[in-house]
Amino acid sequence: MELPALSTFTVIFSTLFTLWICRFIIQKIITWAHIRAITQKEGCQNPPSYPHKDPLFGIDLFLLYKKAFEGRKFLDLTWQLFEKYGKTYQVNRLGRRYICSGAEYLWGDGITVVEGEKWFVRRKPIKPSFDVVYIGNLENRSLGRHVERLMDLIPRDASTVDLMPLFKRLSLDTASKFIFGESMDALKSAGSHKDFLDAYFYAQRRTAVRLMLEPKLRFLYRDPKWWKDCDIVNNFLDDLVDKALVRQQNNKSKSAGVEEELDRLRLIDEMAKATQDRLMLRFQMQNVFTPAHDGAAITLSKALFHLSRSPGTWKKLRAEVLPSKDLPTTYDLLKTYQYLKNVIRETHRVTPISTLISRQCLKEVFFPTGGGKDGTKPLYIGKGDIVEMNFRCTLRDKEFWGDDADKFRPERWDTLRPTWEYTPFGGGPRICPGFRLVFAEVAYTMIKILREFERIESRDDRPWTEETRATFNNLHGTKVALFPATAI
Repeated sequence: MELPALSTFTVIFSTLFTLWICRFIIQKIITWAHIRAITQKEGCQNPPSYPHKDPLFGIDLFLLYKKAFEGRKFLDLTWQLFEKYGKTYQVNRLGRRYICSGAEYLWGDGITVVEGEKWFVRRKPIKPSFDVVYIGNLENRSLGRHVERLMDLIPRDASTVDLMPLFKRLSLDTASKFIFGESMDALKSAGSHKDFLDAYFYAQRRTAVRLMLEPKLRFLYRDPKWWKDCDIVNNFLDDLVDKALVRQQNNKSKSAGVEEELDRLRLIDEMAKATQDRLMLRFQMQNVFTPAHDGAAITLSKALFHLSRSPGTWKKLRAEVLPSKDLPTTYDLLKTYQYLKNVIRETHRVTPISTLISRQCLKEVFFPTGGGKDGTKPLYIGKGDIVEMNFRCTLRDKEFWGDDADKFRPERWDTLRPTWEYTPFGGGPRICPGFRLVFAEVAYTMIKILREFERIESRDDRPWTEETRATFNNLHGTKVALFPATAI
Protein backbone atom coordinates (compact mmCIF):
# COMPACT_ATOMS: atom_id res chain seq x y z
CA MET A 1 0.00 0.00 0.00
CA GLU A 2 2.96 2.37 0.68
CA LEU A 3 4.61 1.85 -2.69
CA PRO A 4 2.13 3.88 -4.81
CA ALA A 5 2.43 6.86 -2.44
CA LEU A 6 6.20 6.62 -2.54
CA SER A 7 6.11 6.33 -6.29
CA THR A 8 3.88 9.44 -6.56
CA PHE A 9 6.22 11.39 -4.32
CA THR A 10 9.22 10.29 -6.39
CA VAL A 11 7.54 11.39 -9.62
CA ILE A 12 6.60 14.80 -8.18
CA PHE A 13 10.09 15.33 -6.77
CA SER A 14 11.76 14.27 -10.02
CA THR A 15 9.49 16.56 -12.03
CA LEU A 16 10.16 19.56 -9.81
CA PHE A 17 13.89 18.89 -9.82
CA THR A 18 13.91 18.59 -13.62
CA LEU A 19 11.98 21.87 -13.95
CA TRP A 20 14.47 23.55 -11.61
CA ILE A 21 17.39 22.29 -13.67
CA CYS A 22 15.74 23.49 -16.89
CA ARG A 23 15.05 26.90 -15.39
CA PHE A 24 18.65 27.12 -14.18
CA ILE A 25 20.01 26.23 -17.63
CA ILE A 26 17.68 28.69 -19.40
CA GLN A 27 18.72 31.50 -17.04
CA LYS A 28 22.36 30.71 -17.69
CA ILE A 29 21.81 30.78 -21.46
CA ILE A 30 19.93 34.10 -21.28
CA THR A 31 22.65 35.61 -19.07
CA TRP A 32 25.40 34.30 -21.35
CA ALA A 33 23.68 35.71 -24.44
CA HIS A 34 23.19 39.10 -22.76
CA ILE A 35 26.80 39.33 -21.61
CA ARG A 36 28.11 38.19 -25.00
CA ALA A 37 26.09 40.83 -26.81
CA ILE A 38 27.08 43.80 -24.67
CA THR A 39 30.72 42.78 -24.29
CA GLN A 40 31.06 42.49 -28.08
CA LYS A 41 29.40 45.88 -28.47
CA GLU A 42 31.79 47.52 -25.97
CA GLY A 43 34.84 45.59 -27.17
CA CYS A 44 35.34 43.93 -23.77
CA GLN A 45 37.59 40.95 -23.24
CA ASN A 46 37.90 38.66 -20.24
CA PRO A 47 41.14 38.78 -18.29
CA PRO A 48 43.24 35.62 -18.01
CA SER A 49 41.54 32.82 -16.07
CA TYR A 50 42.94 30.55 -13.41
CA PRO A 51 43.04 27.00 -14.92
CA HIS A 52 40.66 25.27 -12.53
CA LYS A 53 40.65 21.50 -12.23
CA ASP A 54 37.12 21.95 -10.89
CA PRO A 55 35.55 24.50 -13.27
CA LEU A 56 32.10 24.20 -11.67
CA PHE A 57 32.85 25.32 -8.09
CA GLY A 58 36.59 26.00 -8.06
CA ILE A 59 37.15 23.73 -5.06
CA ASP A 60 40.73 23.14 -6.20
CA LEU A 61 41.64 26.80 -5.71
CA PHE A 62 39.89 26.90 -2.34
CA LEU A 63 41.96 23.91 -1.17
CA LEU A 64 45.10 25.62 -2.47
CA TYR A 65 44.23 28.77 -0.50
CA LYS A 66 43.53 26.71 2.62
CA LYS A 67 46.83 24.83 2.38
CA ALA A 68 48.76 28.09 1.89
CA PHE A 69 46.92 29.73 4.78
CA GLU A 70 47.71 26.90 7.18
CA GLY A 71 51.32 26.75 5.95
CA ARG A 72 51.79 30.53 6.42
CA LYS A 73 52.33 30.97 2.69
CA PHE A 74 49.10 32.74 1.73
CA LEU A 75 50.80 36.05 0.87
CA ASP A 76 53.40 34.28 -1.24
CA LEU A 77 50.69 32.33 -3.07
CA THR A 78 48.71 35.44 -3.99
CA TRP A 79 51.89 37.11 -5.22
CA GLN A 80 52.76 34.08 -7.37
CA LEU A 81 49.27 34.05 -8.90
CA PHE A 82 49.56 37.70 -9.91
CA GLU A 83 53.01 37.15 -11.34
CA LYS A 84 51.75 34.20 -13.39
CA TYR A 85 48.33 35.44 -14.57
CA GLY A 86 48.81 39.22 -14.59
CA LYS A 87 47.62 42.22 -12.59
CA THR A 88 44.01 41.28 -13.28
CA TYR A 89 42.70 37.74 -13.61
CA GLN A 90 39.48 35.87 -12.90
CA VAL A 91 38.75 32.81 -10.79
CA ASN A 92 35.76 30.69 -9.83
CA ARG A 93 35.45 30.74 -6.08
CA LEU A 94 32.79 28.31 -4.93
CA GLY A 95 30.61 29.01 -7.96
CA ARG A 96 31.02 32.79 -8.05
CA ARG A 97 33.14 34.84 -10.45
CA TYR A 98 35.92 36.79 -8.74
CA ILE A 99 37.97 39.45 -10.50
CA CYS A 100 41.30 39.58 -8.67
CA SER A 101 43.15 42.86 -8.87
CA GLY A 102 46.46 44.41 -7.72
CA ALA A 103 32.33 37.48 9.48
CA GLU A 104 29.31 36.96 10.79
CA TYR A 105 28.64 36.20 14.52
CA LEU A 106 31.88 37.67 15.80
CA TRP A 107 31.66 40.90 13.78
CA GLY A 108 27.90 40.76 13.19
CA ASP A 109 26.68 43.63 11.03
CA GLY A 110 29.28 46.17 12.10
CA ILE A 111 30.82 48.74 9.79
CA THR A 112 33.55 46.51 8.31
CA VAL A 113 31.21 43.76 7.09
CA VAL A 114 28.09 45.52 5.76
CA GLU A 115 27.28 47.32 2.53
CA GLY A 116 24.87 49.93 1.20
CA GLU A 117 22.47 51.72 3.52
CA LYS A 118 23.54 49.68 6.55
CA TRP A 119 27.14 50.77 6.03
CA PHE A 120 26.08 54.43 5.80
CA VAL A 121 24.11 54.16 9.06
CA ARG A 122 27.03 52.45 10.86
CA ARG A 123 29.62 54.87 9.48
CA LYS A 124 27.82 58.12 10.25
CA PRO A 125 28.40 58.23 14.04
CA ILE A 126 31.88 56.66 14.01
CA LYS A 127 34.01 59.23 12.20
CA PRO A 128 33.17 62.25 14.41
CA SER A 129 33.52 60.03 17.48
CA PHE A 130 37.04 59.06 16.39
CA ASP A 131 37.96 62.70 15.83
CA VAL A 132 36.81 63.73 19.31
CA VAL A 133 38.18 60.85 21.33
CA TYR A 134 41.55 60.05 19.80
CA ILE A 135 42.70 63.68 19.86
CA GLY A 136 41.50 63.98 23.46
CA ASN A 137 43.37 60.86 24.53
CA LEU A 138 46.56 62.12 22.89
CA GLU A 139 46.44 65.69 24.19
CA ASN A 140 45.58 64.81 27.79
CA ARG A 141 48.41 62.29 28.07
CA SER A 142 46.24 59.17 28.35
CA LEU A 143 48.40 57.72 25.58
CA GLY A 144 51.54 59.05 27.25
CA ARG A 145 50.89 57.21 30.51
CA HIS A 146 50.67 53.87 28.70
CA VAL A 147 53.80 54.53 26.64
CA GLU A 148 55.69 55.34 29.85
CA ARG A 149 54.76 51.88 31.15
CA LEU A 150 56.02 50.38 27.89
CA MET A 151 59.34 52.20 28.20
CA ASP A 152 59.83 50.77 31.69
CA LEU A 153 59.64 47.24 30.25
CA ILE A 154 62.35 47.73 27.60
CA PRO A 155 65.77 46.53 28.90
CA ARG A 156 68.59 49.07 29.01
CA ASP A 157 71.46 46.55 28.98
CA ALA A 158 71.33 45.77 25.22
CA SER A 159 69.88 42.33 25.92
CA THR A 160 67.51 40.76 23.41
CA VAL A 161 63.86 41.72 23.74
CA ASP A 162 60.86 40.78 21.62
CA LEU A 163 59.04 44.06 21.15
CA MET A 164 55.96 42.58 19.48
CA PRO A 165 54.33 41.24 22.68
CA LEU A 166 55.06 44.56 24.40
CA PHE A 167 53.51 46.54 21.54
CA LYS A 168 50.45 44.28 21.61
CA ARG A 169 50.06 44.87 25.34
CA LEU A 170 50.45 48.62 24.76
CA SER A 171 47.76 48.62 22.08
CA LEU A 172 45.43 46.54 24.21
CA ASP A 173 45.70 49.17 26.93
CA THR A 174 45.35 52.17 24.64
CA ALA A 175 42.55 50.63 22.55
CA SER A 176 40.54 49.54 25.59
CA LYS A 177 41.03 52.96 27.21
CA PHE A 178 40.16 54.77 23.99
CA ILE A 179 37.09 52.67 23.21
CA PHE A 180 35.76 51.54 26.60
CA GLY A 181 37.29 54.07 29.00
CA GLU A 182 38.79 51.18 30.99
CA SER A 183 42.35 50.05 30.34
CA MET A 184 42.95 46.30 30.32
CA ASP A 185 46.26 46.99 32.13
CA ALA A 186 48.11 44.48 29.96
CA LEU A 187 51.37 46.37 30.51
CA LYS A 188 51.01 45.91 34.26
CA SER A 189 50.56 42.16 33.92
CA ALA A 190 51.28 39.94 30.93
CA GLY A 191 48.47 37.61 32.05
CA SER A 192 45.80 40.31 32.25
CA HIS A 193 42.52 39.18 30.65
CA LYS A 194 44.26 36.05 29.32
CA ASP A 195 41.04 34.05 28.81
CA PHE A 196 39.48 36.85 26.79
CA LEU A 197 42.57 37.42 24.67
CA ASP A 198 43.14 33.73 23.93
CA ALA A 199 39.52 33.44 22.81
CA TYR A 200 39.74 36.69 20.86
CA PHE A 201 42.80 35.66 18.85
CA TYR A 202 41.51 32.15 18.10
CA ALA A 203 38.13 33.49 17.02
CA GLN A 204 39.82 35.93 14.62
CA ARG A 205 42.07 33.34 13.04
CA ARG A 206 39.33 30.77 12.49
CA THR A 207 36.96 33.44 11.18
CA ALA A 208 39.44 33.95 8.35
CA VAL A 209 38.94 30.28 7.38
CA ARG A 210 35.15 30.65 7.47
CA LEU A 211 35.33 33.67 5.19
CA MET A 212 36.96 31.54 2.51
CA LEU A 213 33.90 29.27 2.43
CA GLU A 214 31.42 31.96 1.34
CA PRO A 215 28.01 32.21 3.12
CA LYS A 216 26.43 29.25 1.31
CA LEU A 217 29.06 26.75 2.46
CA ARG A 218 29.92 27.97 5.96
CA PHE A 219 27.69 25.29 7.45
CA LEU A 220 30.48 22.88 6.51
CA TYR A 221 32.79 24.53 9.05
CA ARG A 222 32.48 22.55 12.29
CA ASP A 223 34.54 23.94 15.16
CA PRO A 224 32.86 24.03 18.60
CA LYS A 225 35.83 25.95 20.02
CA TRP A 226 35.24 28.76 17.53
CA TRP A 227 31.64 29.18 18.71
CA LYS A 228 32.69 28.98 22.36
CA ASP A 229 35.45 31.57 21.95
CA CYS A 230 33.14 33.91 20.03
CA ASP A 231 30.72 33.71 22.96
CA ILE A 232 33.51 34.62 25.40
CA VAL A 233 34.36 37.70 23.30
CA ASN A 234 30.73 38.71 22.87
CA ASN A 235 29.95 38.35 26.58
CA PHE A 236 32.95 40.52 27.45
CA LEU A 237 31.78 43.24 25.07
CA ASP A 238 28.16 42.98 26.19
CA ASP A 239 29.18 43.79 29.75
CA LEU A 240 30.96 46.95 28.59
CA VAL A 241 28.02 47.93 26.39
CA ASP A 242 25.64 47.58 29.35
CA LYS A 243 27.84 49.90 31.42
CA ALA A 244 27.87 52.46 28.59
CA LEU A 245 24.07 52.40 28.32
CA VAL A 246 23.76 52.97 32.06
CA ARG A 247 26.13 55.94 31.84
CA GLN A 248 24.16 57.31 28.91
CA GLN A 249 20.94 57.21 30.92
CA ASN A 250 22.66 58.84 33.89
CA ASN A 251 24.11 61.60 31.68
CA LYS A 252 20.67 62.43 30.35
CA SER A 253 19.53 63.20 33.88
CA LYS A 254 22.38 65.68 34.43
CA SER A 255 22.07 69.37 33.71
CA ALA A 256 22.67 70.39 30.11
CA GLY A 257 26.08 71.78 29.17
CA VAL A 258 28.12 69.64 31.57
CA GLU A 259 30.98 68.08 29.57
CA GLU A 260 32.86 64.98 30.61
CA GLU A 261 36.56 65.42 31.35
CA LEU A 262 38.92 64.52 28.53
CA ASP A 263 40.42 61.76 30.65
CA ARG A 264 37.05 60.01 30.71
CA LEU A 265 36.34 60.18 26.99
CA ARG A 266 35.14 56.84 25.62
CA LEU A 267 34.31 55.94 22.05
CA ILE A 268 31.56 53.61 23.26
CA ASP A 269 29.85 56.52 25.05
CA GLU A 270 30.05 58.68 21.94
CA MET A 271 28.45 55.83 19.99
CA ALA A 272 25.77 55.35 22.65
CA LYS A 273 24.67 58.93 22.02
CA ALA A 274 23.67 57.84 18.52
CA THR A 275 22.00 54.50 19.34
CA GLN A 276 20.97 52.52 22.42
CA ASP A 277 20.61 49.29 20.44
CA ARG A 278 22.64 46.85 22.57
CA LEU A 279 23.44 44.39 19.78
CA MET A 280 24.39 47.12 17.30
CA LEU A 281 26.74 48.70 19.86
CA ARG A 282 28.41 45.36 20.50
CA PHE A 283 29.00 44.73 16.80
CA GLN A 284 30.28 48.28 16.30
CA MET A 285 32.71 48.00 19.21
CA GLN A 286 33.99 44.66 17.92
CA ASN A 287 34.49 46.12 14.45
CA VAL A 288 36.42 49.03 15.96
CA PHE A 289 38.38 47.16 18.65
CA THR A 290 40.00 44.76 16.20
CA PRO A 291 41.65 47.37 13.94
CA ALA A 292 42.31 49.78 16.84
CA HIS A 293 44.30 47.11 18.66
CA ASP A 294 45.90 45.35 15.71
CA GLY A 295 46.60 48.46 13.64
CA ALA A 296 49.01 50.20 16.00
CA ALA A 297 50.61 47.08 17.51
CA ILE A 298 51.39 45.44 14.18
CA THR A 299 52.57 48.69 12.56
CA LEU A 300 54.97 49.34 15.45
CA SER A 301 56.23 45.74 15.34
CA LYS A 302 56.86 45.90 11.61
CA ALA A 303 58.45 49.36 11.74
CA LEU A 304 60.96 48.32 14.41
CA PHE A 305 61.57 45.05 12.54
CA HIS A 306 62.60 47.04 9.45
CA LEU A 307 64.54 49.67 11.41
CA SER A 308 66.59 47.01 13.21
CA ARG A 309 67.89 46.05 9.77
CA SER A 310 68.43 49.63 8.62
CA PRO A 311 70.80 51.45 11.02
CA GLY A 312 71.11 54.43 8.68
CA THR A 313 67.36 55.01 8.81
CA TRP A 314 67.38 54.89 12.63
CA LYS A 315 70.17 57.47 12.75
CA LYS A 316 68.32 59.75 10.34
CA LEU A 317 65.12 59.48 12.38
CA ARG A 318 66.91 60.44 15.60
CA ALA A 319 68.38 63.46 13.91
CA GLU A 320 64.85 64.56 13.00
CA VAL A 321 63.14 64.09 16.37
CA LEU A 322 65.85 65.07 18.87
CA PRO A 323 65.81 68.86 18.26
CA SER A 324 62.19 69.05 19.51
CA LYS A 325 62.56 66.68 22.47
CA ASP A 326 61.64 69.37 25.00
CA LEU A 327 58.41 70.39 23.25
CA PRO A 328 54.97 69.00 24.27
CA THR A 329 54.20 65.91 22.18
CA THR A 330 51.02 67.03 20.42
CA TYR A 331 49.36 65.74 17.28
CA ASP A 332 50.48 68.88 15.43
CA LEU A 333 54.10 68.19 16.41
CA LEU A 334 53.88 64.59 15.21
CA LYS A 335 52.75 65.79 11.79
CA THR A 336 55.91 67.90 11.39
CA TYR A 337 58.22 64.85 11.34
CA GLN A 338 58.36 64.27 7.60
CA TYR A 339 60.91 61.47 7.60
CA LEU A 340 59.06 59.68 10.38
CA LYS A 341 55.93 59.83 8.24
CA ASN A 342 57.95 58.37 5.35
CA VAL A 343 59.09 55.47 7.56
CA ILE A 344 55.53 54.71 8.64
CA ARG A 345 54.28 54.92 5.06
CA GLU A 346 57.04 52.61 3.86
CA THR A 347 56.25 50.14 6.65
CA HIS A 348 52.62 49.99 5.51
CA ARG A 349 53.75 49.62 1.90
CA VAL A 350 56.24 46.77 2.33
CA THR A 351 54.27 44.93 5.03
CA PRO A 352 50.65 46.16 4.97
CA ILE A 353 48.33 45.43 7.89
CA SER A 354 45.71 43.79 5.70
CA THR A 355 46.04 42.24 2.26
CA LEU A 356 42.67 41.84 0.55
CA ILE A 357 39.54 43.89 0.11
CA SER A 358 36.51 42.64 -1.84
CA ARG A 359 33.51 44.46 -3.28
CA GLN A 360 30.42 42.94 -4.90
CA CYS A 361 29.20 44.59 -8.08
CA LEU A 362 25.62 45.87 -7.61
CA LYS A 363 25.02 46.41 -11.33
CA GLU A 364 26.94 45.57 -14.48
CA VAL A 365 29.72 48.00 -15.32
CA PHE A 366 32.56 48.39 -17.83
CA PHE A 367 36.13 49.13 -16.79
CA PRO A 368 38.23 50.89 -19.47
CA THR A 369 41.14 48.49 -18.84
CA GLY A 370 41.80 45.17 -17.18
CA GLY A 371 40.51 42.87 -19.96
CA GLY A 372 42.51 40.76 -22.37
CA LYS A 373 45.79 38.99 -21.83
CA ASP A 374 47.74 42.23 -21.48
CA GLY A 375 45.11 44.02 -19.37
CA THR A 376 44.66 46.89 -21.85
CA LYS A 377 41.19 45.98 -23.19
CA PRO A 378 37.83 46.98 -21.63
CA LEU A 379 36.61 44.66 -18.89
CA TYR A 380 33.00 43.68 -18.21
CA ILE A 381 31.94 43.18 -14.58
CA GLY A 382 28.50 41.62 -14.14
CA LYS A 383 26.02 42.13 -11.33
CA GLY A 384 26.99 39.83 -8.47
CA ASP A 385 30.64 39.49 -9.56
CA ILE A 386 33.23 40.11 -6.86
CA VAL A 387 36.17 42.44 -7.46
CA GLU A 388 39.02 41.61 -5.10
CA MET A 389 41.95 44.00 -4.68
CA ASN A 390 45.23 42.66 -3.34
CA PHE A 391 47.01 45.43 -1.42
CA ARG A 392 50.29 43.62 -1.03
CA CYS A 393 50.74 43.01 -4.73
CA THR A 394 49.71 46.56 -5.66
CA LEU A 395 52.09 48.02 -3.08
CA ARG A 396 55.00 46.07 -4.58
CA ASP A 397 54.27 46.70 -8.24
CA LYS A 398 57.68 47.48 -9.74
CA GLU A 399 56.15 49.47 -12.59
CA PHE A 400 55.19 52.17 -10.09
CA TRP A 401 57.48 51.69 -7.08
CA GLY A 402 60.67 50.87 -8.98
CA ASP A 403 62.92 47.84 -9.28
CA ASP A 404 63.61 47.91 -5.53
CA ALA A 405 59.89 47.68 -4.68
CA ASP A 406 60.56 44.71 -2.37
CA LYS A 407 63.03 46.74 -0.31
CA PHE A 408 62.36 48.95 2.71
CA ARG A 409 63.52 52.42 1.58
CA PRO A 410 61.68 55.40 3.14
CA GLU A 411 63.52 57.88 0.90
CA ARG A 412 61.36 56.85 -2.07
CA TRP A 413 58.59 58.98 -0.53
CA ASP A 414 60.60 62.16 -1.09
CA THR A 415 59.59 62.11 -4.75
CA LEU A 416 56.65 59.70 -5.07
CA ARG A 417 53.07 60.97 -4.84
CA PRO A 418 50.88 57.87 -5.21
CA THR A 419 47.11 57.89 -5.46
CA TRP A 420 45.31 54.55 -5.75
CA GLU A 421 48.67 52.76 -5.88
CA TYR A 422 48.86 53.25 -2.08
CA THR A 423 45.77 52.18 -0.14
CA PRO A 424 46.82 50.37 3.07
CA PHE A 425 43.71 51.69 4.82
CA GLY A 426 41.42 51.57 1.81
CA GLY A 427 40.31 54.75 0.07
CA GLY A 428 37.38 56.98 -0.79
CA PRO A 429 34.34 57.12 1.52
CA ARG A 430 35.17 53.69 2.96
CA ILE A 431 38.68 54.57 4.10
CA CYS A 432 39.33 53.27 7.60
CA PRO A 433 38.21 55.98 10.07
CA GLY A 434 41.00 54.98 12.47
CA PHE A 435 43.98 55.64 10.19
CA ARG A 436 44.87 58.86 12.04
CA LEU A 437 44.54 57.05 15.36
CA VAL A 438 47.08 54.46 14.18
CA PHE A 439 49.45 57.18 12.98
CA ALA A 440 49.20 59.10 16.26
CA GLU A 441 49.90 56.08 18.46
CA VAL A 442 52.69 54.74 16.25
CA ALA A 443 54.41 58.10 15.80
CA TYR A 444 54.12 59.00 19.50
CA THR A 445 55.57 55.66 20.63
CA MET A 446 58.37 55.71 18.07
CA ILE A 447 59.64 59.17 18.98
CA LYS A 448 59.74 58.21 22.68
CA ILE A 449 61.89 55.19 21.81
CA LEU A 450 64.04 57.14 19.35
CA ARG A 451 64.80 59.87 21.88
CA GLU A 452 65.98 57.40 24.51
CA PHE A 453 67.85 54.81 22.44
CA GLU A 454 70.77 55.69 20.25
CA ARG A 455 70.92 52.45 18.32
CA ILE A 456 68.85 49.38 17.48
CA GLU A 457 70.18 45.99 16.42
CA SER A 458 68.39 42.95 15.01
CA ARG A 459 68.72 39.75 17.03
CA ASP A 460 66.88 37.51 14.58
CA ASP A 461 68.14 36.66 11.09
CA ARG A 462 64.94 34.92 9.98
CA PRO A 463 62.90 36.61 7.24
CA TRP A 464 59.50 38.13 7.87
CA THR A 465 57.01 35.21 8.00
CA GLU A 466 53.26 35.71 7.91
CA GLU A 467 51.01 34.92 10.84
CA THR A 468 47.37 35.47 9.96
CA ARG A 469 44.43 36.63 12.03
CA ALA A 470 42.24 39.44 10.79
CA THR A 471 45.58 41.02 9.89
CA PHE A 472 49.10 39.85 9.03
CA ASN A 473 52.04 40.09 11.40
CA ASN A 474 55.44 38.42 11.76
CA LEU A 475 55.37 34.89 13.15
CA HIS A 476 58.79 35.37 14.77
CA GLY A 477 58.05 38.69 16.43
CA THR A 478 60.42 41.67 16.62
CA LYS A 479 63.56 40.48 18.43
CA VAL A 480 66.03 43.33 18.82
CA ALA A 481 68.51 44.95 21.17
CA LEU A 482 68.22 48.65 22.04
CA PHE A 483 71.20 50.71 23.20
CA PRO A 484 70.45 53.72 25.46
CA ALA A 485 71.81 57.05 24.33
CA THR A 486 73.69 57.43 27.63
CA ALA A 487 75.53 54.12 27.23
CA ILE A 488 79.29 54.36 26.77
